[in-house]
Amino acid sequence: MDNNKETKERLIESARAEFSEKGYTKASLRKICADAGVTTGALYFFFKDKEDLFAAIVEQPFDELKKILLGHFSTEMEIPLSEIYEHINGGHDELSAAMIHQLYANYEAFMLLLTKSQGTRFECCVDEMVDMTDQTYRAMAENMARQLPNKRINTYMLHWLSHMIIDAFIHLLTHEPNEKKAVGIMSRIMNFYVSSWVGLVFEDKKNNHSGR
Repeated sequence: MDNNKETKERLIESARAEFSEKGYTKASLRKICADAGVTTGALYFFFKDKEDLFAAIVEQPFDELKKILLGHFSTEMEIPLSEIYEHINGGHDELSAAMIHQLYANYEAFMLLLTKSQGTRFECCVDEMVDMTDQTYRAMAENMARQLPNKRINTYMLHWLSHMIIDAFIHLLTHEPNEKKAVGIMSRIMNFYVSSWVGLVFEDKKNNHSGR
């Protein structure tokens, strides 16, 4: 391993420990450099600033997670209403397993994102995932609404469901240490989610108590 690569990896490992202990805002670049055995000037050879160093730990795992979700969404958008219930009972297991594996394989990075990223451009990472989900499911609901002339979209419930599914993954990461068990739990959650989706997202147009 060349010296530059080794030095960069020491800085990243030192930063991971410092960010995990103190969070982004209170983390000390001087401490990170001292623990890595390099000068502060050496850090700026590899990273533009403190946030760039934080990004070196969390950005790639987060981007990969978004790619998994967006890949699934591109498939979901093509499902007609008549076939949506075929995706109950295991129809989303591949997505669940892929998402959970990405989260658990990069546990430290995602815990930094969830709990220590305040003050960085990543501090709204959960909202970003919810917005991605909400936008896709809003488009799906609009397509389905054309086949349901007596129904309208309850946008409040649609947004709530988008939160629910992202929060379910987060809850597993932070409460269930066993990845295999988490996959099994998420399979049941997804079956419930899909079976409930249409009934919660659509309501009769004559209903005057819409959550829109």
